[in-house]
Amino acid sequence: MTSYRTTLLLAMIFAGLGVYLYTIEVPTIEQETVQHEEAQRLIPFDYRDVTEMKITSRKETIRLTRDNRRRWSIVEPIKAKGDSREVENVLRALEIGKVSRVIQEEEKDLSEYGLDSPNSIIQLTAGNQSETLSLGGVAPLTGTLYAKRESDTHILLTTLSVTDFRKKSLFTFRHKDVMFFDRNMVERIQLNSPTQHITLDRVASIHGATGNWRFSEPFEGPADKTSVGLLLMTLEDLTALEFIDQQSEKETLLQRLPPPLLTATIHTGQRAHLVTFFQSPKQAEETYAITTADRPIYKISPATLKGLPTQAFDIQDKRLFGMEMAEIGLLTVTMGSETFTVAQQHGEWYLDGSPNLSIDQREMQLFVSRVVDLPAELAMSSTKEHLGEYGLASPAIEIMGVDTRGRARGHLALGTREKGLVYAVGSGLPGVYQARSAILTQIPTNEILWQGKPN
Repeated sequence: MTSYRTTLLLAMIFAGLGVYLYTIEVPTIEQETVQHEEAQRLIPFDYRDVTEMKITSRKETIRLTRDNRRRWSIVEPIKAKGDSREVENVLRALEIGKVSRVIQEEEKDLSEYGLDSPNSIIQLTAGNQSETLSLGGVAPLTGTLYAKRESDTHILLTTLSVTDFRKKSLFTFRHKDVMFFDRNMVERIQLNSPTQHITLDRVASIHGATGNWRFSEPFEGPADKTSVGLLLMTLEDLTALEFIDQQSEKETLLQRLPPPLLTATIHTGQRAHLVTFFQSPKQAEETYAITTADRPIYKISPATLKGLPTQAFDIQDKRLFGMEMAEIGLLTVTMGSETFTVAQQHGEWYLDGSPNLSIDQREMQLFVSRVVDLPAELAMSSTKEHLGEYGLASPAIEIMGVDTRGRARGHLALGTREKGLVYAVGSGLPGVYQARSAILTQIPTNEILWQGKPN
């Protein structure tokens, strides 16, 4: 009986202790933890609720506001689109930053902490709440900033890094994109240089727009989709290095710049996005882009111009032959007095006239792919006149392609070889070009054409 009473008494004690811990001790600890975390916070609200931020430095005052779509705009000292990512970086740093310790309860000697003349004063507004944070000098041991809030008199040592705040300027918070479009939505591209007008249209299929492009001006033909893709990427990612805002400065600059190097108009649906490029003839680093009269003149990297085409040849599909491998039914190769013809059926190649002999399929596939994909390297003439000058009146090698419907569509003629290049004409491009001369040594030999084995 005594043992039972002892056990019951211990159970009641443990139950009471559990109730005490659950109802009093744990909530107290949790409350103290919350209070400790709140005491460490630099700002009393979530940074995502901030709708206005004003930063006053020793050089300038910048005020930004946020709309209901979380887009930031600069309203002082100029009106401009804000770089939301840069604004959010500052706000997030303030949210993550903590109070390491309170240096002084009362304001005494602010100059000792660089707070008599703060490097930055940040005013934040979130609904009906606000806070102002002054950022002073750098603590010698921790390398973090001293700070003071307007809502109390404490001088604080924070975990804020000087690199997050010291070099922030008006330029930091400005949106630096020159153009605003989605390259996947582009339907037409117009390029105007001093020597040529170019128009490209996106190729459509029954399933919608594709990644392929065609010229409609100055000629009709395929464009190199990789080159067009790089052009659109360059324009979409165009970034300002400086802004020229004042109308008087813009007019003075335009007076000393030469005529534009290139004007690009990008059409997306019913909207056109235009940009014009200028470069000083004396100072290459002075490269500028202009969109519309009401926007700034943007100073850009001179390297940008290297990726912009000024001639159709820059973005043409430079393959000379004019056919795809899958389209070829017959391929005839003539080298002086020697000629052979191969036929393609279901992806296999056969020597015309000797269907019972097998061809080295791997080598033939490799040769035909080289013919089909041979690109022009240099443009020599826009017409096919005076072919004798290039050794093309009686070419060293001539290759003809007939499609599966019996239409002669592919053509490649190779003439005089010169310094690693060979003069060439083809049905894929108008005019005379130079291509890599390695193709001259890649014609299949008799051993490759047939192996002497019946199919």
